[in-house]
Amino acid sequence: MHKSSNLLRVVAHTSWGADQQTLLHLYRSLVRSKLDYGSIVYGSARGSYLQMLDRVQNHALRLCLGAYRTSPSSSLCVLANEPLLYIRRRKLSIQYCLKLSSSPQNPTHNTVFNCKFEDLFERKPNQIPPLSIRVQPDLWAVGFVKRNALIYSIPATPPWL
Repeated sequence: MHKSSNLLRVVAHTSWGADQQTLLHLYRSLVRSKLDYGSIVYGSARGSYLQMLDRVQNHALRLCLGAYRTSPSSSLCVLANEPLLYIRRRKLSIQYCLKLSSSPQNPTHNTVFNCKFEDLFERKPNQIPPLSIRVQPDLWAVGFVKRNALIYSIPATPPWL
């Protein structure tokens, strides 16, 4: 991530650098893609670890927008039309679970949709819950019902035959 940040710093030079739209495009392709990769898995990390990633995003957005160090991070996100990272992680988790719901043959399907450990995490509220428990309220909020998901099946005959 350090190399991507350095590239943004060089390309964002004030006198001869790229314009804001180009810098934001570079941010999305070089920095945000790395922040998103595996976010479904590491989204259950402690908040102090996730704040390190927030700092990376804020630094990159400051470079892209030419903002001062004292600019609030929420303002940077609004100006760049980028969601805060925790919102993006939730969105990606919801999308993953919705896609997973249509594929019951996937090995992780039962882990997400037939969670056996809900009682354990209800008794220990300080323990970080797994994806299946973290995403459940979000799925309910969007009105997801598992029985309404269309099942995707891979045809036995290859499409070229």
